[in-house]
Parts: sequence; C-alpha cells; structure tokens
Amino acid sequence: MHKIFLGSLFGFTLAFALGACTAPEIESCENFREVRSSCDGNNAFRYEPVNYDLCNNVDPECKQFYDCTAALSCVPDSNLTWLLGTEKVDTKIGGKPCVPRSQDPECGKRCCPVEFYRTLCPQPEDKECTDDDLRIPEEEDEEE
Repeated sequence: MHKIFLGSLFGFTLAFALGACTAPEIESCENFREVRSSCDGNNAFRYEPVNYDLCNNVDPECKQFYDCTAALSCVPDSNLTWLLGTEKVDTKIGGKPCVPRSQDPECGKRCCPVEFYRTLCPQPEDKECTDDDLRIPEEEDEEE
C-alpha cells in the first residue's frame, strides 16, 4: 500500500515537473511568440535573440491579448515589413477604395493602411505583455 502511494506521488510530481500542467496564459503566450516569429520570417532581417523569456513569468491578465494577436493576419506595412495586424480595406483614399497589398504590393499611397497588433489588441492596464521593445533587428554583415 505504501509503495502504491509513493509511486503515485512520484508519477504526479514527474508529470507536473514536465509541464503537464502548463498555465493557459503561458500556452497563449507561446502560441503568440510562434505566430509572430513565423510572420517575422517573411522579413529580410532577423531579430537579435534577447535574454528575456517573455512567457516564463507571464501575467494571467495577458492571456486575452495573446489570443487576440495570434489570431491576426501577417500583413506587410507601408515599409513592406511583415507584421501581425489587419489591413483596413474599407478605407477610402482620395474618395476611392484603397488597394490591398495582397493584390498590389506596390500600390504606394493607394495601399490600405495597416493596423498593428498593439493597437488592435489592447493590453491590460499597467501591464506589458510583449517583448517588442527588446526585439532589435540584427545588423547585417557587409560583404567585402
């Protein structure tokens, strides 16, 4: 009987230690980072790795923000930098409908404006849910 209890306790402890009980906000955060990283992969530059693990100690109030951002599309902004956001295709420019970048990536000033995930998905008050301020583009080595 005593061995069964110890075996069960050991099994539960091992499962907990291996992450079987990951908090929902951590899963949402990891999903956000994966989606954002996939979108960043479309850019000509890479971000320098940071020594800050965003999801290691995430606030539970950030879950809704991460779920919102992970559901957004990866779209090019006016600088043709890919980011998580949404094109405002119902916008009029000079009285005419704007042109989605997916239809004409060189539409210039006629392109539909893009809203960035920070404006589309509000963060909780007095909380910082992203590591965007730590994501610095890597310097490109100039070939000689």
